[in-house]
Amino acid sequence: MTDTFDCLTINDLTPFSFIGGTQQLLTFDIYDISGCVVNISATTPSWVMSPYGNSQYATLTLLGTLSGSMVPNRFTVTISGSNTQDLYGKFTHQPVVTDFDGSEYRPSQGTIVISPRNATI
Repeated sequence: MTDTFDCLTINDLTPFSFIGGTQQLLTFDIYDISGCVVNISATTPSWVMSPYGNSQYATLTLLGTLSGSMVPNRFTVTISGSNTQDLYGKFTHQPVVTDFDGSEYRPSQGTIVISPRNATI
């Protein structure tokens, strides 16, 4: 019997950290399970972040921006400083691609550590 999860990598995005309240730009290149480019030009890209260990709760959900025809499998997400100024802790995040019929494709997941922001001067 074949184990379908023998090569499953849960957190395959590079972990990163930042101080809450700083702007972050995330770029995602979307591939299928065989490593082929997925043309996402007719989809709605988005991004979701949840507290680590509590994936049923979305702390932050943002729409992505398609990169255009030159890179048909890429989108970016800008996390503004105001999105995270009061956040801190460990989170998981996932890029999400939604097609015309509402089907979601979540090709990867990673972890983020947000450090608390110091008091404003």
